[in-house]
Amino acid sequence: MKRRSLIKIAGAAGAAATVPALGACSGGGPGTGNVGNAGKDLVPWPTYVPFAGPQPDAPGDDTVGVQPLYLNYPAELKQAVAESPGDGSEVTAMVITYEAPPKPLEQNSFWQEINKALNIKLNVVVVPDPEYAQKMTTLMASSGDLPDIVMFNNLNLPRRAEFIQQGFADLSDLIGGDAVKEYPGIANIPTYAWQSMGRIGGRIYGVPLERPLPANSLFVNRTRLNEVKAPVDWNHDQFLSAMRDLSSARRWGTGWYKTLFTGLGGITYHAGANGAPNGWSLQGGAFTHTVTTPQFEQALTVMRELTSAATHYPDSLTASSTDMQNNFYNQTVASLPNGFGALALPNLQKIGGKFALELARPYTAQATPWRGGGNFGFAAFKKASPERIKMLLRIVNHLSSPFGTTEYELINYGIEGKHFTKADGVITTADLYKTENSSILPIRYIGTAPTVLHLPGYPDVAKAAHEWEKAVMPNSVANPATGLQSATNSAKGAQLDQILGDGIAAITFGREPVSSWKDTVSRWKSSGGDQLAEEFAKEHQAA
Repeated sequence: MKRRSLIKIAGAAGAAATVPALGACSGGGPGTGNVGNAGKDLVPWPTYVPFAGPQPDAPGDDTVGVQPLYLNYPAELKQAVAESPGDGSEVTAMVITYEAPPKPLEQNSFWQEINKALNIKLNVVVVPDPEYAQKMTTLMASSGDLPDIVMFNNLNLPRRAEFIQQGFADLSDLIGGDAVKEYPGIANIPTYAWQSMGRIGGRIYGVPLERPLPANSLFVNRTRLNEVKAPVDWNHDQFLSAMRDLSSARRWGTGWYKTLFTGLGGITYHAGANGAPNGWSLQGGAFTHTVTTPQFEQALTVMRELTSAATHYPDSLTASSTDMQNNFYNQTVASLPNGFGALALPNLQKIGGKFALELARPYTAQATPWRGGGNFGFAAFKKASPERIKMLLRIVNHLSSPFGTTEYELINYGIEGKHFTKADGVITTADLYKTENSSILPIRYIGTAPTVLHLPGYPDVAKAAHEWEKAVMPNSVANPATGLQSATNSAKGAQLDQILGDGIAAITFGREPVSSWKDTVSRWKSSGGDQLAEEFAKEHQAA
């Protein structure tokens, strides 16, 4: 995250925690702050009804996070939605973006076709990644009207759960349990994505944006790694040697675009590679945080070794994630921690065959690769009449249509003959797709289908990713605190993350020795970390 973004968050967080305007937001009223689930009647998770789609070339395994592999595009598609979901009205959605702004509606044939398919006028408010935290903080502190749909990512902001509880629709009776069967696209979202999103006060307030279970992974330039004879299965010394050999004038081995703990960017791969628990560990009903373990401290040691050897991009701490991804695509850096969802067609097209993309394997035998929560966030709906909430659910249901349907094809590839062509099981995108797609017009952050491994034109990348998942994911570990509520986390989570983030950055970039980490952990524990552990334990028992 950019330094100025961190300053904005720190300043705004103190204000947002005390702002009384939360009760003045749309549909609000004095908040109870009672967002926990302990002692509540818990709404059942939506019943999982998987879509009977095309047979994959290689099966997946939901239990560990291996995705089904599709080398060819289905010859026959099913229709997922019988009729357009909308009522012709305007719908405004606020979403994050990592791309340039989309072309205006009147110049954007993809946007026009999406509006036609949904039977609405969709107004998409796109907020760049570095500004999203500030935009969300402003929205939470405002007494003005809310967008119809707000995409909440996994950024930890003060009183977020209370804000959602007050201003957004309780969807429990509409999609809890078997009720979700009215929305087959939403029912096709796996249970792990709902559990990761979590309940608030025992209720369901959003629809998750499913993502693969691998957490932030280390994307590497295999072409450059081959030049320095780096093995695929490497050990600690071989990894460090490769990063040193790769680094030269204006070209670096590593790029830490989010070194802070809040982003889980630079630290995730190394923590898992060294056997650290994923966020928290749970034993005998007690929660212990990963930052208190010697394995996590060893991960910090590796990161310090990398920066000491000058293998890192010099502006890693201040460059935005978008800038660092571009640095990876243009080969300024040879490795980059990134969300697994970055393994996508638009990004492969940015690489353009200049190098072979690969996912790095851990470098120790005791590795515990971190498993993600299974969602990128969720879409919540502003409080409104039951009829309008049902319409918004139908819209998200449509956008969540699964792989193997005509709806999925439009959402992910655009209009046949204009944005893409298909023949012999292969989708080939046209030049127009580069400027008109669901990443640039980020409707994938309103509703999205469960992901499969299908990369048109890049079957070797898809097969390699599937082999990586089969090799790495069986040893992966989940975070037992995922989806659990905590009053302390709601009120002080961002401040606690800041303590850890500052400590990680200070050690990684040499301002403090690794031995200073114990002081950082002590400060975190006394500032609320110990309370987090107690509250998560109670929530886990209730869930």
